Amino acid sequence: MNTRVLIILALIVAGIAGWFFQQQGEVSPPVSMETSDVDYEATEIKAVQTNEKGETEYELTAESLTHNPQTNLDEMSGITMNWEPSPEQRYRIEAGSAAISQQTGDLNLSGGFTLVSEGNKGGSEIEPIKVTGSTLKGNTKSGKVYSEEPVKIEQGMNRFEASSMTANLETGEYEFGQVAVAFTPSDRQDKALF
Repeated sequence: MNTRVLIILALIVAGIAGWFFQQQGEVSPPVSMETSDVDYEATEIKAVQTNEKGETEYELTAESLTHNPQTNLDEMSGITMNWEPSPEQRYRIEAGSAAISQQTGDLNLSGGFTLVSEGNKGGSEIEPIKVTGSTLKGNTKSGKVYSEEPVKIEQGMNRFEASSMTANLETGEYEFGQVAVAFTPSDRQDKALF
């Protein structure tokens, strides 16, 4: 074969290949090199926080965790927290999302929360208290929590709503603001006294 024919065939093949790649568009999207405001992140978290004495303050599970270095907060979603603020009191907290400061102990739950007292280790016969609401704030080191949003409270057969709540989880003391209770008395039955 003639060299001239081979060069023409090579140019035709190169032209077809160039047209094909031009029709395909860009090979890859441009890479964005922005700085991230996330220090570290993880999924399926199981953690234990201890105090200075090495005693367990709380156990935590979460779907995901992100540490934000600008706010120095651990931001989590889908959390379940088993909290034992004192030897006498235990609680289970579930929330849609949470932000916790490991240094100060500040806690901010949002996306709906459930706080359930699991009684004390002595096996008290007091019914557990279940509090549900939209947001809950507090401090893991002081053992105090509060909600400035409406909450619903259940304890056994008793149910009521309140406009706000403050609780000292170490002692098990609760305070509720503007309590609303629905009371349904039993039907009246007239009976002769004698």
